[in-house]
Amino acid sequence: MKIVKSGKSYTPLKAQKALNLRSMRGTGSAPVGMDRRRFRHMSDLAAGTALALGIVLVCAGGATVHAESIRLIGDQTPASRSSALPGSAPAVPAHSGRNANPAYRSITIQANRTAIAEGQSVVITAKVKASLRQKRITDLSLWPYVDGRQWGAAEKTNQHGLAKFMIPLPEVGTALIQVAEKGPAGLNFPVGQPLPNQSQASDTIEVRVTARQFSFPKHRRHLVGMDYEPWFTPLNMRWNTAEAIPLLGKYSSFNRLVIRQHALWLDQMGINYILIDWSNNLWGKTRFSQCPLNAKQLISATTQLLKTYAQMRKQGIATPQVTLLLGIDNGPVTTTTAINGELAWIYQNYIRNPRFGGLWLDYHKKPLIVIFNGGGQTFLAGKLAAGEPPINTRDFTVRWMASQLQNAPQFARAGYWSWMDGSIHPIPVYRHGQCEDLTITPAYFADGGWLAPTARARDNGFTYVREFNAALRYRPRFLNICQWNEFAGQTIGHGYGPGHNVYVDCYDNHLNNDIEPTSLTSCAYRGCGGWGFYYLNLTRACINVYHQKVPRTTVLTIGSPDRNAAVSGTILPVRWACIGKPPQSFTVLIDGRKVGGDINPAARAYNVRLKGLKPGRHELALRAIGAVSLFRLSYSHVARRLHPAIPAAARVTFFVR
Repeated sequence: MKIVKSGKSYTPLKAQKALNLRSMRGTGSAPVGMDRRRFRHMSDLAAGTALALGIVLVCAGGATVHAESIRLIGDQTPASRSSALPGSAPAVPAHSGRNANPAYRSITIQANRTAIAEGQSVVITAKVKASLRQKRITDLSLWPYVDGRQWGAAEKTNQHGLAKFMIPLPEVGTALIQVAEKGPAGLNFPVGQPLPNQSQASDTIEVRVTARQFSFPKHRRHLVGMDYEPWFTPLNMRWNTAEAIPLLGKYSSFNRLVIRQHALWLDQMGINYILIDWSNNLWGKTRFSQCPLNAKQLISATTQLLKTYAQMRKQGIATPQVTLLLGIDNGPVTTTTAINGELAWIYQNYIRNPRFGGLWLDYHKKPLIVIFNGGGQTFLAGKLAAGEPPINTRDFTVRWMASQLQNAPQFARAGYWSWMDGSIHPIPVYRHGQCEDLTITPAYFADGGWLAPTARARDNGFTYVREFNAALRYRPRFLNICQWNEFAGQTIGHGYGPGHNVYVDCYDNHLNNDIEPTSLTSCAYRGCGGWGFYYLNLTRACINVYHQKVPRTTVLTIGSPDRNAAVSGTILPVRWACIGKPPQSFTVLIDGRKVGGDINPAARAYNVRLKGLKPGRHELALRAIGAVSLFRLSYSHVARRLHPAIPAAARVTFFVR
């Protein structure tokens, strides 16, 4: 997103990609540094992406082609498990590779469960055994496969030849799971690709996936939304700068099962709608008919999402509703004429399509649409004065959005929503005396990007819970959470600003605001590890408190020390945050021994003396006396709602040097 910063703006990584693609389309030649054969291949892929999904995609009168049989690298949907029900063969046969050959390493796997409900995860432990020819068992990359297709984050073996995988399974049936040494070679989106021939693969484990009951979202007066990116396509974004690797692996946004699993997780959290980001679709264009190939892929991925949601709802599965974020100046400026053309296309192809009935989020009896305008009312007035037409609001309820409202209070006064605020106190937006919108986030940056002192890291959910306190205070009609799945940033030395050191979007696994579950150990661009299910569980717990008319439960997080931090000295500063029912007091324990008690319920910090603690691993626990919680904030699995509730507490592991 474009970030308004006191008269300046930073255009994120999306801008660089789109500008290159625009030059590609205009000249018919490959950008500098791109092989011409690869350029031609990518162009061919882009031209057929929408067709591969079985839809006819037109940008306001552009030419159409129909070729449903085309299958692209971007359209990596694993085979349906309908043919893999008990008593039938899987769509892609599982095989044991070369495991039977004693000259090669062998891989064996175990599962923690043999039956789960759809959308839940099974933990697979793989063990590599050396052979005479292949003695190495450490630091080997292993890839999980379900029904013969790649599914899940790749992991590396430890010194004992062990690797662990958390594998979500989104469809009912029998899942056939294997682990192999080889992944799909040279692909930007390996998820959904078949197991390579002659790969050293494990034995096969069967896991039965059963249907489960779904409760449709309630609390219609206070809706909770999530910003969502459909941009993992051949001509948009890949995974080379991701700050962490999703549990699902490096997926394509065209993948039906990825969309399905996302929907199941979003429903579990209590998300009512998703705000799909199209804010970069029309950079520098004067008409919607000029939308470039990369924008067409975003549109195709969104259509695939709507089709998947519609099918899930037919099956009785709750999904979030949908709205879109368009963009008038998120990068090179477009025209109101182009925006009106985009609105007309959306209305004809999405709103009036009976297949997508009930999926769109309505507000004031019309479909809601959000338009990013970082220049505000003055910028828009200038366009109208130059002869551009006003935005057509006949078919939609339109809300404008900017960003960093702590620097632009006039935007909030004008009713502009926010993509993200660079403040621990997010800015409420009022309309007719009521709080209409508030945006909160697990972490944020302001002026200077992620490395500036004004940025706030995740801090084990400390930042997120403090921002959720604002949601309880203002009770907005729309609570927007930024964000689900950006997974992109600038490469080292290629940030913004004179020193090329202003990094926006996402930076590393602490300085980012993505929520989608990730691997706890896989390595990404700037380091290894992620947050597992922690932020999914924390979001779910906080939303539960948010919808309580009178707080009955408490959510508690420890901000410092950081998880697995190495500490030294004589004093350990402890910080925490909580929302919900206030406790009577707090108690601090280390390794089960009380080191602080009867702490004031208004306190959010305490200093613990480290005297007598031996070097090595220790556990710090914080208890909220007189308060209870409904969810354990686990990193390794989706938390179940507890009956009865448990005493409210938070724990973190640290190491004394």
